[in-house]
Amino acid sequence: DTRVRGWFLLDSYLPTFFLTGAYLLCIWLGNKFMKDRPPFSLRAHLIVYNLGITLLSLYMLIELILATWEGGYNLQCQNLHDAGEADIRVAKVLWWYYFSKVIEFMDTIFFVLRKKTSQITFLHVYHHATMFNIWWCVLNWIPCGQSFFGPTLNSFIHVLMYSYYGLSVIPSMRKYLWWKKYLTQAQLIQFLLTIVHTLSAAVKPCGFPFGCLMFQSSYMATLVILFVNFYVK
Repeated sequence: DTRVRGWFLLDSYLPTFFLTGAYLLCIWLGNKFMKDRPPFSLRAHLIVYNLGITLLSLYMLIELILATWEGGYNLQCQNLHDAGEADIRVAKVLWWYYFSKVIEFMDTIFFVLRKKTSQITFLHVYHHATMFNIWWCVLNWIPCGQSFFGPTLNSFIHVLMYSYYGLSVIPSMRKYLWWKKYLTQAQLIQFLLTIVHTLSAAVKPCGFPFGCLMFQSSYMATLVILFVNFYVK
């Protein structure tokens, strides 16, 4: 999409590819490095990090709602060029959404440094690594329109999730965190709603690329399967 040419990290896939490789390498080397060492506490770092991600997610949620409202986005199907300047506004927020996925690599690095190896599951690594790469593609080819819905829901979920993570680091706050048990349920509802929204544009097309709709639905289906498996366990 010519509207995103020159935006940071988008003109070449190589930075995204190498950052993903560095992420996977850090997990492998980090676990080796920490094997015979005591875990780090990192309480202050985790409070600041989780607060930062919570605030970024809240910004993206509010800005996506305002931008799509301004552009008169159609919830059933929205193509890539009907909303003019509002489409650019949506694309700018979705760039932050893409960039947030590389910031969230730190979730795993903190697990490594705290020796929480049971948390570094296939689901966790798959989700983090693939989202960053998929959203590089989204920003280059479909940076607005129908692409807005999943990040809007996900930003809302991340406000709940990262605020929980941040507060749970403080022992005195743990007894007040009543929403922990609902987080995975909320994530599953998010994926299912995103699939329904994505397929709605296939049932009643508006010019949004059909192949992208099918890919997103398929990817979301893999997350549903993995998260249901996690939830059951």
